[in-house]
Amino acid sequence: MLGRLRRYSVGEGEEVLARARQHFVVLVLPIALMIIVAGADAAAVFIYSWLPIMIKLAGLVGLILCAFYYVGAYLRYRSLEVVVTSTRVVYLAGVITTVRREIPLDRVAEIGVQASIFQRLLGMGTLRISSTGDDPDLLIPAISDPGDVTRALNAAIESRRRPARQAADRGTDAKESPLDKIAALGDLYKRGLLSKEEFEVAKADLLRRL
Repeated sequence: MLGRLRRYSVGEGEEVLARARQHFVVLVLPIALMIIVAGADAAAVFIYSWLPIMIKLAGLVGLILCAFYYVGAYLRYRSLEVVVTSTRVVYLAGVITTVRREIPLDRVAEIGVQASIFQRLLGMGTLRISSTGDDPDLLIPAISDPGDVTRALNAAIESRRRPARQAADRGTDAKESPLDKIAALGDLYKRGLLSKEEFEVAKADLLRRL
């Protein structure tokens, strides 16, 4: 279901700009625990064979628990994903119960990355996305290459906001009449920022528009 949800989550005319998962370093601890416990069990069987059977059984149980811990960590690692599209940012997580959160780009208020020196060396960090609504911040730890996600998100937001700004600028220019522009030119001429010839040429051009 999770794969199907991801596969068909992109709408018509919507473009996927960036995808990100957690860094593989989140699997280091469960792998290390398995290696340590497996090594201890092997030593108990082949080197310290005189140990009581209960201790050996306890080591076997510990190895099984470590294996379950690794499987759970791996499934969480594979299920967590951040997708930046041309209209929204989507957060997907969960193995048995799927967690999905979407923030439209128009509602993204702030984007930040928190990373220690060690995390920066590994190319990972905690991605934080704030929205303009009452929803809590979206915090995604141990994201691989968070800078790529941040750049894609900023570029998508700028691309969506640019037409609105251009329309507002055109509206402002439309409201300013040629007489208002002539008055502004006259002020520049009086302040010595325009020569008389420049002022006369510009004024004649504006008068022709009346």
